[in-house]
Amino acid sequence: INTALLILFNLFHLAIGALNAVDGSGGDADAISSIADNDDSLMHHPTTGGLRWRDLGVSLEPCPLTTAQMLDNKYNNNHVAARDDDGSNDEHYQHCLDDSEWLLHPSSGFVENGSLCGIIGPSGAGKTSFLSALGGTTPRGSGVFLTGSIWYEDCLLETNNNHSTSPKSNITLGCHRYHLSQQEGDIALLSQHDNFFDMLTPRECLEFAAYLESQKQTKHSASATTNTGDNRSKTNNAHKEIAERKLASLGLLGVADRRIGDRTKLNAGGGGGSRFGLWGKRKGGRSKARSGGGLSGGERRRLSVALELITEPKIFLADEPTTGLDSSQAEKVVKLISTLAKERNVPSICTLHQPKSSIWRTLDQIILLAPGGKMCYAGERKNATAYFKHIGYECPQDTNPAEFFIDLVSIDTEDPIQALTDEARINLLHHRFLQSCISDNVRQPPDSHGKAIIKQQSQIIDKSINDATKGKLPPFYPFLRTKAKSIANSINRFGALLRRSWRQNIRDARIITIRLGASVMQAFLFASIFTSVRNDKSLTRSIADRVALLTYGVINMSIMALMKTLDLFAKERSVVMREQMRSNYSSLEYLLAKMFAEIPLDSFFALVFATILKRLTGLRTSMLTLIKTYCLMTVTSVSLGFAIGSVTSSVESAMSMGVPVMVIFMVVGVINPSGVDSDAPPNRVMEWLKFGSPIKWAIEALVTAEFRGMVFGEKERGRWGQLKDLPRMGALAIVQDGDNVLKNLGLGNAKYSDLMKKLAILSGIYLLMSWLGLSYFGPSFIDTEDV
Repeated sequence: INTALLILFNLFHLAIGALNAVDGSGGDADAISSIADNDDSLMHHPTTGGLRWRDLGVSLEPCPLTTAQMLDNKYNNNHVAARDDDGSNDEHYQHCLDDSEWLLHPSSGFVENGSLCGIIGPSGAGKTSFLSALGGTTPRGSGVFLTGSIWYEDCLLETNNNHSTSPKSNITLGCHRYHLSQQEGDIALLSQHDNFFDMLTPRECLEFAAYLESQKQTKHSASATTNTGDNRSKTNNAHKEIAERKLASLGLLGVADRRIGDRTKLNAGGGGGSRFGLWGKRKGGRSKARSGGGLSGGERRRLSVALELITEPKIFLADEPTTGLDSSQAEKVVKLISTLAKERNVPSICTLHQPKSSIWRTLDQIILLAPGGKMCYAGERKNATAYFKHIGYECPQDTNPAEFFIDLVSIDTEDPIQALTDEARINLLHHRFLQSCISDNVRQPPDSHGKAIIKQQSQIIDKSINDATKGKLPPFYPFLRTKAKSIANSINRFGALLRRSWRQNIRDARIITIRLGASVMQAFLFASIFTSVRNDKSLTRSIADRVALLTYGVINMSIMALMKTLDLFAKERSVVMREQMRSNYSSLEYLLAKMFAEIPLDSFFALVFATILKRLTGLRTSMLTLIKTYCLMTVTSVSLGFAIGSVTSSVESAMSMGVPVMVIFMVVGVINPSGVDSDAPPNRVMEWLKFGSPIKWAIEALVTAEFRGMVFGEKERGRWGQLKDLPRMGALAIVQDGDNVLKNLGLGNAKYSDLMKKLAILSGIYLLMSWLGLSYFGPSFIDTEDV
């Protein structure tokens, strides 16, 4: 043992020495700096590029048709069969020519960096399906199939200053093509609905998002960089500086410390106007998180944009960003997205329902979709009217071109004859667009050149670091450093999640007040109903009342904890899914943070209820036993709420599933006061249901603690007294003491400690189920690399 301890001590000393050597030496930093200087030489050239897609389609059945094959089969009557990967024709795919098979017909296109592209079209044109395909957010379980490829082009340009030629032009030196990833923060996707933690402020939301991104970047760069004390202090404040810049750039500084609020409630502040909080106090004692009525629709939209831009994305996608806004606010939001696209030099694409003229003029490019996802135009907005005029559809003067184009690709479903005419016109427009796709040569196949260059640069950096540190580090140093950094990052993320969850819970003063008042009033109500349980009088006639009192108390606190958890957990689901799409944290980190934030508050309400109930009644069990049981039962109910919420996607579905589950557990968990027939054969289904019921174990634990060793206070009850109580009490009318009561209830051999252990085990099982649910029922999308 001494030898082993000595070896471990020497290894620890060696590791500490290696860390000090690396932190104290500037060789590594100089090596990395020189590499970065060499790589920065690439930035002397201007760049161009954007988002490009080839043969992108969404169908109800596997239909690997390209744009050219769709054109030849459907419009040119060449009847060229779709081809398998081996190049052979497959007549099986002839059904793909049916329009009903497609939500989005195959198309190809390009959106340039710095431009804002608007997707317009009538309802049912596939605008959201197209945007989801571009952003890689088409759910795997949606029953649709993707075809084609999507990639991001980044081209280096060199300015041609040769005066012998006419005007100065740019020469393309080469293009790198990248596959974009949600997890790496390459894609910013603004959904139709704004989802936030409504008790937080815009500043807290942005600081939290920036902090998680900084932790992710630190994780990726852990093996390649070394932070000194100054660098660490800068890193600790970097996320706050990023949040301040976002607030300033998007005009949110004036509401930075106002609670976001829940727009579905009449009181948008969500906190009942109270201003107490457990942190963030200013000098005057005023809480930083002010209710103030919540954010307006435009402010919430701008906050959503700010959250998406935390990651410095390569593309920005917005699904109907003007939803729920008036015309003035809608114009401001679209102009904001256009400005950000130009400032950041990224392609921005947004779906628009019916843009007004000023919004139309803000767009740089447009994509016109007809019903069935038939793309009829994709290009410069300023050229759209001339293009359609050339093919015979001129936009009248004093008419909003957006409205004219949407009407052009709409189908009058009420008039069958007009519907045929509309379909023929749309097919013509779609045909002309497919021809332009072929002629413009937009179907260039993606390559992995960009990934190869990144991999090569990464290998060069790793090699330089290894050369710089060769001979200084022990062989196990990289493993120790990586593990230590991973654990530290996980702890930091857990701390940030815990702070957010705790703020969301503790600031909702309205809910806290309601739950506290309900706990107090229900304790008084139960004490007034069961009057025979008084002053610790152990009377035989109080047996049923004692069982009922403990049972109703368990059911009451269990349902309150479960319903509150389901509501809050399901509301947060959309935010958590968005953050998990970017791999900001693991499911385990989120679950542990939720557990430590929810359980103390729920246990407090259980403590209040148990304390008042004990003071007002003559329950025989001790105060500590009553509090422990109710608190552990509340913890188990919260865990059950986590498990149900982890496999549901909305508040409605969570409640629809949680209420029946709790009713079943209540039915199988309640003790029958008339006694239990021990000779009845066990039912396997009922046994499993009873095992999963937290109500059952809590009731049995409390009843066992209450009646074990009880001696009834009646000195002379006699046979006549027993017969008189028989109709009301059943078999319990003839019991002699508390142990006899437990025997008749089927708890003759039960022990309080064993029942509490089973309740604790059940809580752990539900937490495990919650983790599995969050891990395997989380967001899963179809990747275009897989098609």
